[in-house]
Amino acid sequence: MASEKKSKSLLGRLVKLALAVAIITFVIRLLPWTDTVSWTGAEGKEFTVAGKLDGDWNSDSIAFVIEPKASALSAGFPAWVRAASAGEEKLELTREGGIVNVASGASDPIAQVTETTWDPGMFTVFSSADPKYIAMAMGLFFLALLFAVTRWWRLLRVVGCETTWFNVMRLTYLGLFFNLVMPGLTGGDVAKAIIVVREHPERRGQALMSVIVDRVIGLMTLATLALVVVLIVGGSFAPLQLPLIGFAAAGFGGSIVYFNQTVRRAVRFDKWIAKLPLGDKLKTLDEAAHVFFSHPVELGIAMLLSLGNHAGAILAVWALGLSFGVPAVEVNALDYFAIVPIANIISSIPVLPGGWGFGELAYLKLFELIGASGAQGTAVSITFRLCQLLLSLMGGLFLLAPGAQVKLDDLEAEIAEAEKVGA
Repeated sequence: MASEKKSKSLLGRLVKLALAVAIITFVIRLLPWTDTVSWTGAEGKEFTVAGKLDGDWNSDSIAFVIEPKASALSAGFPAWVRAASAGEEKLELTREGGIVNVASGASDPIAQVTETTWDPGMFTVFSSADPKYIAMAMGLFFLALLFAVTRWWRLLRVVGCETTWFNVMRLTYLGLFFNLVMPGLTGGDVAKAIIVVREHPERRGQALMSVIVDRVIGLMTLATLALVVVLIVGGSFAPLQLPLIGFAAAGFGGSIVYFNQTVRRAVRFDKWIAKLPLGDKLKTLDEAAHVFFSHPVELGIAMLLSLGNHAGAILAVWALGLSFGVPAVEVNALDYFAIVPIANIISSIPVLPGGWGFGELAYLKLFELIGASGAQGTAVSITFRLCQLLLSLMGGLFLLAPGAQVKLDDLEAEIAEAEKVGA
């Protein structure tokens, strides 16, 4: 029996690993690694060439060197393009005037070149990052964390798990630290749950339920925020309205049904729980959930704190966008209040630690959905992960502090055991 469980656990990990590799490979293949220039020539024909942008690519004019191998130029390209690429001459580009200077011997009238656009590749985007905005983002991420810490601290007090605000900060940072090696943005919740249960052995069910309720409130507030903004903005975000409505309706509808005593009696909910494995523990969790439901004011405060938490994180991502020169005409501040919640929900899928892979794909597609650069969106996402990584590493300091209540080896063993039970 033990060997069978071990085999299933190993198989599950191998499947997750294969899926993770597939996701990362897919995202890497989608990313634009080289700079490109596109324009419309004679008779409305569209051309795109790859190369290297020279100068500030956010300005209204720039120079560009075509790379023939990357562009795979064919006979269908104008003669002046082939001449410029062969001589490695720089094209002078402007957004309004098109290509204003090309290699000598150009045979096409310049007046026929219109609607010139250029897009940076990943290397160009990262090389242009402004560190002061990244520092601003780190400050906003930390501010957002303080809202989350306060929310969980208040929820613990609701169920009688009295502790200090600083201790909740410690537990939160430990959860962030273990999120580095556990799948999804919510992976660290397993570590938080184990730690808080160990610190409140007399109220194990209540302590565990505080972690679950904390996550559910945060997630539902995130979905509601995204839905409201998407409904207000509309436009390119319109295709996302129906999925978000369905997600929010399922969450709030499920909660209403779960706490409705008439429905519970009709389906004999309590009897079903008693028959399930670990029925006594599930009953304790169920009772703890009803304690939270009987404190609507505290739940309302928790949702307000969640809004503060999400607003801080969204503004931090907006600052990262500024660091990479994301044009406000393409992605404004309100757009981020739709993009970031949706991307974070997608990143919660438990495949890769920290939500890597899914998050980058989400930012790439969401930026492209509203007509912005997918490379910039991915750069924002990757830097967002790196900022979170830096914050998470700070959690390791609590494990090294003198008199720390949590031993790393013991905690890792308990987490591994929890994963086996879940499998």
